[in-house]
Amino acid sequence: MKPVRGMDGAVDRISRDAIRATVAAQLGCAAADVADHDNLIQLGLNSIRMMALAGGWRQRGANVTFAQLAASPTIDSWHALLTADEMGTAAEPGAAQLPVPAAEETPFPLAPMQHAYWVGRSDEQELGGVAAHLYVEFDGAGIDPGRLERAVSDLVARHPMLRTRFLPDGTQQTMPRPGGPVFGVVDLRGHSPDKLQSTLAELRHGKTHQRLGIEDGQVIDITLTRYDQDRTRLHLDVDMLACDAMSYRVVVSDLAELYWGTTIPAPGYSYRRYRTERHEDRAVRERDRHWWQQRLPEMPGAPELPTVPIGNRTASHRTIRYDHWLAPEAKQRLIAGAHARGITPAMALAAVFADTIGGWSAQSKFMLNVPLFQREPVHPDIDRVVGDFTSSIMLEVDVTENMSVAQRACAIQRSMYESGSHAAYSGLEVLRDLSRYRDKLVLAPVVFTSALDLGELFTDKVVETFGEPVWIISQGPQVLLDAQVTEVRGGLLLNWDVSESAFPPGLVGTMFANFTEAVERLAAGDAGWDAEAPVRLPPAQAQLRAVINATDGPVSGRCLHQGFFEHAAANPDAPAVVWGVGELGGAWSYRELAEHALAVAGALHALDVRPGDAVAVQLPKGRDQVLAVLGVLAAGATYVPIGFDQPDARRAKILQTGDVVAALTVEGADVGAPIPCLSIDAARSFLEPLLEPAFPDTGEIAYVLFTSGSTGLPKGVEVPHSAAMNTIDAVNEWFGVGTNDRALALSALEFDLSVYDIFGMFSAGGALVVVDAGQQHVATTWVELIRRQRVSILNCVPSLLDMILELGGDRLGDSLRAVILGGDWVGADLPRRLAKQIPGCRFAGLGGATETSIHHTMCEVVGEPPAHWATVPFGIPLRNVRCRIVAPSGRDCPDWVAGELWVGGANVAAGYRNDVQRTADRFVEHGGIRWYKTGDIARYWPDGTIEFLGRADNQVQIRGYRVELGEVESALRTVPGVRHAVAAVVGTSAPTLIAAIAGDPGEVGDVTAAVVNLLPGYMIPRRTVFFEQIPLTANGKLDRRAVAALLEPGATDHEDGAARNDVEAALAGIVAEVLGVDSVGVQDDFLALGGDSVLATTVVARVRDWLDIDHALVSDLFATRTVTGFAERLGAREAQRGTPERLPIIARHYLEVAALTDAEVLAEG
Repeated sequence: MKPVRGMDGAVDRISRDAIRATVAAQLGCAAADVADHDNLIQLGLNSIRMMALAGGWRQRGANVTFAQLAASPTIDSWHALLTADEMGTAAEPGAAQLPVPAAEETPFPLAPMQHAYWVGRSDEQELGGVAAHLYVEFDGAGIDPGRLERAVSDLVARHPMLRTRFLPDGTQQTMPRPGGPVFGVVDLRGHSPDKLQSTLAELRHGKTHQRLGIEDGQVIDITLTRYDQDRTRLHLDVDMLACDAMSYRVVVSDLAELYWGTTIPAPGYSYRRYRTERHEDRAVRERDRHWWQQRLPEMPGAPELPTVPIGNRTASHRTIRYDHWLAPEAKQRLIAGAHARGITPAMALAAVFADTIGGWSAQSKFMLNVPLFQREPVHPDIDRVVGDFTSSIMLEVDVTENMSVAQRACAIQRSMYESGSHAAYSGLEVLRDLSRYRDKLVLAPVVFTSALDLGELFTDKVVETFGEPVWIISQGPQVLLDAQVTEVRGGLLLNWDVSESAFPPGLVGTMFANFTEAVERLAAGDAGWDAEAPVRLPPAQAQLRAVINATDGPVSGRCLHQGFFEHAAANPDAPAVVWGVGELGGAWSYRELAEHALAVAGALHALDVRPGDAVAVQLPKGRDQVLAVLGVLAAGATYVPIGFDQPDARRAKILQTGDVVAALTVEGADVGAPIPCLSIDAARSFLEPLLEPAFPDTGEIAYVLFTSGSTGLPKGVEVPHSAAMNTIDAVNEWFGVGTNDRALALSALEFDLSVYDIFGMFSAGGALVVVDAGQQHVATTWVELIRRQRVSILNCVPSLLDMILELGGDRLGDSLRAVILGGDWVGADLPRRLAKQIPGCRFAGLGGATETSIHHTMCEVVGEPPAHWATVPFGIPLRNVRCRIVAPSGRDCPDWVAGELWVGGANVAAGYRNDVQRTADRFVEHGGIRWYKTGDIARYWPDGTIEFLGRADNQVQIRGYRVELGEVESALRTVPGVRHAVAAVVGTSAPTLIAAIAGDPGEVGDVTAAVVNLLPGYMIPRRTVFFEQIPLTANGKLDRRAVAALLEPGATDHEDGAARNDVEAALAGIVAEVLGVDSVGVQDDFLALGGDSVLATTVVARVRDWLDIDHALVSDLFATRTVTGFAERLGAREAQRGTPERLPIIARHYLEVAALTDAEVLAEG
């Protein structure tokens, strides 16, 4: 870095004492109190002051940055920086050719933040339709309306930005006076108290959320309300397009001074000059742009806070404020604690905020939008100039690891300084680049604004003149939550301005309480700084979770097959297994089935199968499967079901991993392994049956089910007798299952729902109605069996119930009394349809996993499901089961926050067969309980209900966005007429989200339009394909892999992007030129092509100019986002004006001129 130079270019070697004196002036202390090696942050130097110092030294020619100062904040280090000879050459201040000042009334460009505010005001913008403004009410007395009106007039005359209008082409223009009145008086003297309060409430309601007429130059609105006893209320609203936080202080302070007649010299500099004359170091900007570009692929998104779908928000433009005042004494203790640790108070508060947000975010890595108040010291009066000087930083935060507030603040301070050193490329520009990278609009709607050290928001004279501020609120477009820290009345005002209906009720209040409690702990002493600072589960939530999970109850202590043999002894002639109808039907009694099972057990013993050994069961679906399983268990062994049509390689892996010693199969079958294979027919006829069944310890393994593994290899889940029986006993008790019940066995034996089918009935003495292999995919047969065999319990996956209800009606009969669904998403339409066909039939959706012994949660739907349900939630834990929703940090997630579902208790499996590492990864000890980490993404509702959101392994990344396919599918299922939906990502070089739906084609309309208010833009499928029937897996679940293959590129048609008329051709050409591409399709999404608000402004400016369309607006392009839509909107507006032919004619002329070469254009001229 070059030594400091004077304005004449001569080297100006700055001494330590000069640096010390400058720093001491900033700190308000004597220079002698600042030693060479003192940490200046510990002495009280903050970020804003360091930015001012860096700016001042840069004005003198030094190439010094804020980050360099912050990295080593000592006089000695700064002296070395400012006097180094060996580093690069600084720009000579005198070398820059400044533009000749233009007249104040000449339009000039918007600053980046102004542009964002201006675009965000549009209703067409996501989270838009809101003005950036700060509204304050002061309660006072004795204000003279005439004197105040004169002061307001003088104030507007003094500050050009208070009479600046904002033009449709994205520029601003200072006017001689505002286009409308900016001051008014409301006289409520003599009104009743009720009338007074209602009128004041109406005024507050309107002004809190108003959008001033900025296009006419109205950026400030001042109203004086007068009421009895000379009381007044001053309403002050300022649009932040014209006035940032520091400027606001100038405005209210000047207004108070002008009210008392104080003569204040006008600033000798203007905001317009700052925007048009200030030299920008392009090399530094390019360096910073490159730094941010390198970070784009890994940058996190905004915090994933629980939000209400846009379509369900009742007042999307309404803002509410949560506030807390930290007393002056507490403020000083907090500041002292921060400085003692080398932390700025702002970063300490940012750490608490980040931890709070992280506690409610589904992702522990996210970015916060941090505004910067940074005015380059280009003129002595710069601090008295009113305008928008703000910039922003996209601050990356990672709260995955639990740490103390002090540690978190240090980490955030380092990140802030690193990002701040590249602030020449603003956060808004970073967001626009990120939008291009991800092909979707990227927002940063969670903001942390620190106005510490800007001074008191309201000076003593302001309060003495206008009264105490009794209402303060701000709004900003494309913002959900804006946290602000401001100095008020000697203390700190901590407030969050929040989009009222964007969050579930009560959520933000709980978050804010957590935040303020943590801040108060910092002000209380060292403990608040040094203790780990995870977000504490709110006490009321923790208490309800404890109640919901207080599920301790009796355990039967029986083996899986024990109930069967007990009922065989007590009721030997009762039917146990029933199959078919009419002449093709038959049944085994409990006695017959018990005798056959003991024969099978004897045959296995003859093969030297002993208790604890694993026996494979590979048989066609039907009654022999039930017999084989009972025989294996009666021998004291473990059964391992294998699909009859299992591929040879997978079967071999199961036999090897499962330590299988024998197999029960059909006559003549060979399982392809050197183990004994026993025919089920031979085993059933074995002449030396066991005299009685073996009942091993209930901790022994009853069965091993092999499920698909993430590596492509099957993994075997070992389930003890006790775990499976806990689920069976809980479900049977819930539904009062008894000897008169019959269940239809639809599930494959290798699917864990079959365990309940078989042993749920046998444990209660009921009967099992089996479906043979030839009938397992024939829904008409199922319906007939339900009716003719008087089936009372149906336990299956949702898609099978859907098929039954499609055929059902009167054919179902009236025997069904309970339907139990699991294994997949349970659509909320199913209980409605069931209730219409079989009134009074109970319905429940269950959450489960093979590793949690079939089921772990239950949600019985009583009456009509709530309208907002797309699917039936998981519900509450079963008996002796506990559930946690866990964040990546290991903390319990608060209500509404998505995390991984952990299941603990009596139903947790033993682990994975011969896979110690996988078992250790997924089965963990915590709090004295053994938990299974399900990989399901879920959340608690405030009433203790658990909602299933999808699978962690069903999450995909699309250009940096984390997309939960289950959430997409859930939204699609809410569309009228859609019964099934599968979302998939296809393509490798450019991953694209596509969906398949099945349902009633006559009822399903525009799917995209139906979900646009339920899903963010990046989660809306680019294409939706209708199928008559979604493919199913062997277990009856929706086959997502098969659907994804059907949706791969080449399987769907692509729309033609050619322009259909001259208007589309002209607009497509303009858009392509602005975007710097050869061509664009008329159906291409503007944002997906890399468009952003700045480029949209350029497009619209050219359309207004080149096509003579003065009504074209940036909001038009954002609302339509395609050339076709843009053209249609402009054409409709022309038609409303009575000139429908004008635009096509102009477009034709434009295309003719655009086709000419430069030489031809000159020749024409």
